[in-house]
Amino acid sequence: MAQLISRIGGVLASAMVLLTAGNGLADERPLIWTPTKNSDTSYAVKLGFRLPSELQPEAGINLGLDSQKNDVVNTPVRLWGKITASSIQTPAYQLNRDIRINLDAVTGSSGARVIMSEKRIASEALDVEVNRQYGMRYDGAAANWVGEASESVRLSRAATGTAVILQAKALDTFRELGAGLAVEQKISERLSLNGSIEQTTAATQPTSNISANYTFKW
Repeated sequence: MAQLISRIGGVLASAMVLLTAGNGLADERPLIWTPTKNSDTSYAVKLGFRLPSELQPEAGINLGLDSQKNDVVNTPVRLWGKITASSIQTPAYQLNRDIRINLDAVTGSSGARVIMSEKRIASEALDVEVNRQYGMRYDGAAANWVGEASESVRLSRAATGTAVILQAKALDTFRELGAGLAVEQKISERLSLNGSIEQTTAATQPTSNISANYTFKW
């Protein structure tokens, strides 16, 4: 496992050096350090670095510690990398397209995804946001590749705090298809109500969910 982590780390480092060759600009925050407490027995930290270039490459490692009551301790280790293929930011239009890769050093599973987010102001009252994801994932336990795709369209009105989301997805290399509809209503600055319904080809009945979200920043 140590040799695998070393090889992957070397490949990521070499690729990022090549991508940034000839660029002498300094990034204000080149290091990535994000510790997280998931629960009283689960902790994680995201370590990495970003280099200054047009592709904004990032790479790093996620380390975790998950302890259970039966004294079993899991230490998940994940390597990840990200490249920004395109980014457009204007007052009325935003576009981001990323290429992301990851590797689970414990199970041997890996994956690569293309993520695109597009948001535009369609009118004075209506905003439209489109999100797409396409990827391939290698299941280390089953030793096979799986294709996945998803797309969502979000229509929102800032004046009323109402949003309608249409979703579609394909899992297990298009062996399972699904579609759904979600509605969000903002009650206040911190409180919102959410409702959704989804149907997949793997289930005989649709699933629905109603929830309330309350956000607070320390």
